Amino acid sequence: MICPQILRQRLIIEGIYGIPHFDETTVRQILENLTHQLDMTPIADTVIFSPDAVSQLHHGIGGFQAWAESGCSLYTWRESRLFTIDIYSCKGFDAEQCVHYVRDRMTPSTLEWRLV
Repeated sequence: MICPQILRQRLIIEGIYGIPHFDETTVRQILENLTHQLDMTPIADTVIFSPDAVSQLHHGIGGFQAWAESGCSLYTWRESRLFTIDIYSCKGFDAEQCVHYVRDRMTPSTLEWRLV
């Protein structure tokens, strides 16, 4: 392992979201709540983006929250209702707590996750 003295934890969560509508407010709330729940330190405003205007392959909305400890990305695909959350941190965090929050907030019909 390169630089074993540096802690690196990554959590990837994917699922089919059950909430009726995904918009900018939803993305912002999820990223802000994850920041708070994982006790991370935001170092920039949440970035919200959508590929709708420029992509034929991907329609949805997403966002990124930068942390002093690294960051979190959220992507959605509107037609399939797929979401992906990718958390990367140099600070340890409780992955199961994070997965529990995502289940409660997004009410997915299917959910998979992997801790790296």
